[in-house]
Amino acid sequence: MTLGEKIRIARTKKKLSQQELSDKAGTHQKNISKYEKDLVVPSATTLKAIADTLEVTTDFLLGNESFAIKDTALLKQFKEVDNMPDDEKGSLMTVISAYIRDFKTRQAYIA
Repeated sequence: MTLGEKIRIARTKKKLSQQELSDKAGTHQKNISKYEKDLVVPSATTLKAIADTLEVTTDFLLGNESFAIKDTALLKQFKEVDNMPDDEKGSLMTVISAYIRDFKTRQAYIA
């Protein structure tokens, strides 16, 4: 998937028009159109503004990760966790795994 396709898909998932995205990202609507058609590549600054507006990472838009973390606060916390010592990360992973397992069990029970 190209950069332009990812921008368009992320924009439509956020239910934003090209004009709304351009207003929030500080660029022109015509530029958004060109980016989405892969006619022009945005500058690093503009790409960051677009990613922030769409609540995805620049890595996601550039194809360096296969999924987008929509919750930017959660993404920031994951980055903080990455700086923790391995033993503390392991403890945290145990707790997270338990919550995920509990959530999946409840979802299966509901369905």
